[in-house]
Amino acid sequence: MAVELERMRGTFDKGLTQLDGKLDVLVERNMHTGERLLAAETAATALAVRVTALERRVWTASGIAAALGSGGAFLATLLGG
Repeated sequence: MAVELERMRGTFDKGLTQLDGKLDVLVERNMHTGERLLAAETAATALAVRVTALERRVWTASGIAAALGSGGAFLATLLGG
């Protein structure tokens, strides 16, 4: 009986050791996933800032082009063209 209990204890200890190892792997993966997520969020924020700046430039350029087009048409009308 004592031998059988000792064998079961050894099996149980081995199983706990394997479980502990697998948990360590999961914790490590979770840490790496968190780091990658933070990097992706940082990149997304930087990209959003760049897109906003680009949109401002496009709208400004569109306004300038419209003003120049109107001014050119007005000037052409004044010059008789």
